[in-house]
Amino acid sequence: MKKSLLLPLAFIAVFILIVSAACNLPFGGDKTATEESQVIVVTATPEKVDNVVTPEPMVEVTEASVTEEPSSYSEAQAFYLEEFDGDLSNFTYDVFNYGSGSSEDATIDADDGALKFNNNGDDLYTYIYYEPYTYTDVRIDIEAENLATSDNSITLFCRYDEELGWYEYNIDNDGEWTLYYYDNVVAQQYVQLYDGGSTAIRMGRDTNTYTMICQGKELSLYINGVFTHSFEHKDLKEGQVGFGVSSYDSYPVKVNVNWLEISEP
Repeated sequence: MKKSLLLPLAFIAVFILIVSAACNLPFGGDKTATEESQVIVVTATPEKVDNVVTPEPMVEVTEASVTEEPSSYSEAQAFYLEEFDGDLSNFTYDVFNYGSGSSEDATIDADDGALKFNNNGDDLYTYIYYEPYTYTDVRIDIEAENLATSDNSITLFCRYDEELGWYEYNIDNDGEWTLYYYDNVVAQQYVQLYDGGSTAIRMGRDTNTYTMICQGKELSLYINGVFTHSFEHKDLKEGQVGFGVSSYDSYPVKVNVNWLEISEP
């Protein structure tokens, strides 16, 4: 479940309510995660255009069909650059707590043209979702600036479907990365598809650009414009996109996401 990310131009305090849930720890270990969220109520959805597909309920139309977007998503664009300096009501978020603290130890603020993550506890995983559209083929780019401990990772995900699952790349600040498939049908947990390392990342307190491309069966990762990895997987065809920040044993984790771009691959 998700919460509304209703962020003003200058500042937002994120309020998180805890809901206990038994689930598998995505990065190893056997802990109980707690998640808390709220749901955005949408009364209508835009229809399918090219490789952009609407959230449920789905309406089967031809690729050439274009209809006016509903008022709730009047400012939404399928492909655009988000610089986090305006209305962010088209975004929602989840905070998963696998650690010893509380989900309230993770906050997100919109300030000075950046989305500022502060994870002040161990094993806190924050996911940000772009709500108005689901996509088949899509490219996601973000710029992330690390301001504190290097024990963290940035997540990019595509084809998020609450019932089926999603694909995600996790890129650690030390250059290691992992490709996961959350299989919500059979395994009902995270399945590691591949992992590796990259020398392209700028470690420590520095700024990096990360790219995930989901095109057909192929999933690809780029770090600072350098091709890093590709992998083929056939299970998921479409879904929402987004990104996140995770903390592990050391904290605080302070990361500013300066911009997000969603584009055609």
